[in-house]
Amino acid sequence: MSCWLQGGPFLVLSFILNEPTKIEKVISKLNNTNVKIEVHNPAEYIQQFYKGYPFDGDDPNSVMIHRIEINLTVHTTRERRALLFVEKISEELLSFSMCFFGDKDDAPEWKQPGIRDDELDEIICLLISFYRELKFSVGGVAIEEDMIGLFDVNEIWPNEKYTFANLTFKDNLHKFQAVLVNQLLSEKLPEGQYTLINNSCMLYRNA
Repeated sequence: MSCWLQGGPFLVLSFILNEPTKIEKVISKLNNTNVKIEVHNPAEYIQQFYKGYPFDGDDPNSVMIHRIEINLTVHTTRERRALLFVEKISEELLSFSMCFFGDKDDAPEWKQPGIRDDELDEIICLLISFYRELKFSVGGVAIEEDMIGLFDVNEIWPNEKYTFANLTFKDNLHKFQAVLVNQLLSEKLPEGQYTLINNSCMLYRNA
């Protein structure tokens, strides 16, 4: 983790969007919620994502990596620093992971509030708000887990095996405090109790 966030563990709010997607447009839409999000990196820095860099600088045919780490301040009830990781995991899909200091106790030495049990609902509500703006295919909230881990693929990304056909919740759903799944993918969910949101997606909450 960058020095922008220190310690750990980290609570991760993550979601998957279809390419092509502009990072700047995503961040702009996230600010349409009632939670203000400040970006602390210049526009020129974010442009580096689109240029990318070779996985192997000595190989002219090396796969290109498109990945960037953006410093944010998220104005929840208690102001929080966050890191937004954006990664192109295949030609079709982009992964967004917003990481917060996730210990239940505050870390005043780092000016980082923890996430108490009663504050977890606020992060899950944030996930729902993001869905309403972005209509992503799948998203979730977990400690040290993101949506990429739900793909039944043992390949380094980017890789074309990262497709929703290889998305699975088997043996993984319990790792998440919450998961939102667009109804188009809802048949992949195991049997259980879910809440219908906006008549378009299913919300799983870990009891």
